[in-house]
Amino acid sequence: GINVWCDQAIFYEKDQFFKALGNVKMKQGDSITLTSKYAEYDGETQFAFASNQVNLQTKNSRLTTDTLFFKRDIQQVFYRSGGTVRDSATTITSKVGRYFLEQEKLSFLHDVLVNHPEYTINSSQLNYFTQSKHAYLYGPSTITGKETQIYCERGFYDTQKDEGYFVKNSTVNYKNRKLEGDSIYFNRSKNFASATNNIRVTDTINHSILTGHYAEVYREKDSVFITKR
Repeated sequence: GINVWCDQAIFYEKDQFFKALGNVKMKQGDSITLTSKYAEYDGETQFAFASNQVNLQTKNSRLTTDTLFFKRDIQQVFYRSGGTVRDSATTITSKVGRYFLEQEKLSFLHDVLVNHPEYTINSSQLNYFTQSKHAYLYGPSTITGKETQIYCERGFYDTQKDEGYFVKNSTVNYKNRKLEGDSIYFNRSKNFASATNNIRVTDTINHSILTGHYAEVYREKDSVFITKR
């Protein structure tokens, strides 16, 4: 189920194990291609290891790292020494990462950075689905755009539609106005944000604070709607 090309191979037939050196290319079906300078594979455990200029190409993304581990029996890839994942719109880097190939899901840990043309995301933990382009944030996370900055400790962001939902210590900063609430919805293309429960809108220009149960903020209209208590 896997084909390998390389400049030099050492094959241990009895142990079903081989080492591949120089211009290594490992291909699984039509969807997964792994290239590196060195690789080894255990046919009994279906465990592969690759190092030195590692590239993993799938249908929707490309992963680059220095050292990569591949568990073929459960279709999981992981790295522990830093890696970068690129797709059509975003570039994600982290110290530790795990790729669930069948689910097309990436799990990033430690110093996670997402670069998008419209914004950047910094997070301690982020799960990303390469097909839907959905990101799930865990722990202290910040989304910084040209006109806004969002902070949350748990949230969801659709990188295609540019909208998200944020809970747990969530805030949206529109330069001179800050929106806080238990639950916040944000839409970048519409320059709109709404919040529910324990609302607090701080206006630094007018030196005012609005509190209530539900609020809507329209950045382009420079207006706030707030209701209940």
